[in-house]
Amino acid sequence: MTLVKTWYRLVGLLTKLLYRLIYGRKIRWGKAVHMRHGFRATVDGDGQIVIGDDVFFNNGCALHAMREIRIGAGTIFGENVLVYDHNHRFSEPQMSFKDQGYSIDPVRIGRHCWIGSNATILKGVTIGDNCVIGAGCVIDHSIPDGSLVKLSKQNVIERIAFSTPIAEAGERTNGADAASQGAGPVRVLVLDTVMDRGGAETMTMNYLRHMDRSKVVYDVLVNRPWRGAYEDEFEALGGRVWRMCPMYPQSFARYKREFRAFLKQHPEYRIIHSNLEERSYFPLRIAAEEGIPVRIAHAHNRPRGIDPKLLFREYFRLRLRLGKYATHQFACGREAGEWLFGRARRSQVTLLHNAIDTAQYQYDPDVAAQVRQELGVEDSGTLVVGHVGRFFPQKNHTFLLDVFAAVHRMHPNSVLWLVGGGEQDDRLKHEMERKTERLGIADAVRFLGVRSDVPRLMQGMDVFVLPSLYEGLPVTMIEAQAAGLPCVISSAVPAECDVTGRVRSLALRESLDCWAQAILDQAGSNKGTSWRIEGASLVTRAGYDIVSNARRMQDFYLKALDDAEGDRDE
Repeated sequence: MTLVKTWYRLVGLLTKLLYRLIYGRKIRWGKAVHMRHGFRATVDGDGQIVIGDDVFFNNGCALHAMREIRIGAGTIFGENVLVYDHNHRFSEPQMSFKDQGYSIDPVRIGRHCWIGSNATILKGVTIGDNCVIGAGCVIDHSIPDGSLVKLSKQNVIERIAFSTPIAEAGERTNGADAASQGAGPVRVLVLDTVMDRGGAETMTMNYLRHMDRSKVVYDVLVNRPWRGAYEDEFEALGGRVWRMCPMYPQSFARYKREFRAFLKQHPEYRIIHSNLEERSYFPLRIAAEEGIPVRIAHAHNRPRGIDPKLLFREYFRLRLRLGKYATHQFACGREAGEWLFGRARRSQVTLLHNAIDTAQYQYDPDVAAQVRQELGVEDSGTLVVGHVGRFFPQKNHTFLLDVFAAVHRMHPNSVLWLVGGGEQDDRLKHEMERKTERLGIADAVRFLGVRSDVPRLMQGMDVFVLPSLYEGLPVTMIEAQAAGLPCVISSAVPAECDVTGRVRSLALRESLDCWAQAILDQAGSNKGTSWRIEGASLVTRAGYDIVSNARRMQDFYLKALDDAEGDRDE
């Protein structure tokens, strides 16, 4: 099944590429659009097809537009669904139908609809949001929001007179589950917030890409309703994505109920790897009660300062420490481990490097020149200051813009590249965009959004800046150093992230001019191409290359499960 799904993903990507080459902007695809075998689309004349985010087409679906077919986000199509925004005219009996032309009227299908197999949707139809169209229906009139449409004929259901009695449905399902538990790879359930391009999520993806997935594969349980940037690739690599309610204080009780029910429904999970920091207390406690033998709590950050979450954070951190809910304790760095698990347990914490594929970050001057040109940096003397990080308060973008304004004042021929996104509404990002206007640096700041080509973008940067309020051991710092970039970080970022000796740390209380001068000094310390090329090898020697680390992680899972199950058998 994993191979079949991977094949479907590959075919879908190739299909979208082919249609992009043929039709260009006449077909517009949202994020995470998937189609299976036999998908077809045609656009004639000035027509267009617009498909929203997270739309799924099963085998044999077809869209044919002469004016417009528009499909809302989250809609799914069963097999062999046909959509037309035009009909042949047939008013002239003396003429053949093909010579009478067409009557044309747009088709609009709303959000979160389910269009059943073999349904046909005709011109001029508007289907509202949250509708279900039954299998085999022909839709030629508009359907209001929240409607269920089904054929009026009824099925006759009778019992089959088998010669040998069969088990009831519940018994049959349980038997199938039990039979399947011993087959295939070990499935590790990773707990995270959302599969976007953050540090913990990037770490998960790096390990999944390089483990032997015939032996170990990740599934992930997230607590955000939208699809994350990594989900397409994650599923293509054989992982499954499950969703749970958010872990807000008002929904803690609901989360606990849903998580316990989830574990009962999925007995195949014998290893849980939680990236939820102190919130791991909730799921790991329930996992312990449900008899999950391997339960990993993973520390990624070392929060500092006072914020509205402080009381909850400290309480759950204490409960996690005192309870025996985690059988294993991981940390990306020493400071993160000491914060979550305490100094007394330092010897029990396994440091798991935020390892990367260093070959992807190997500096190439030709690629650097190409990237700079693509992003409008024509002058080789232009200073490109780079930053990669989600638009969350932790990353301290407000301070970063103030610092860059000082850099730009000292060195007018400079630009700032900001790579990353935030929550769905991008509220903080929009605030930062407005701030660049107030500071008069809007023309020198590029908001590049969530990108899949971070290794390539780093080639075009001259210096990397990370003024975070707190961190664990950020993967972006390992990436930047592998790309050969000199770096400037806040003292709240652990000094252990400096694995090349090319990182300068400053306190956030230092003046903006002091920060700006440090950035200019670091950029000036770059001693040319050979200096940057060394970055990848220095990071590899420091133990952050993904190949060996992924093998170590894979072997750990298998041994930990074998030991735990062996102890239980005894």
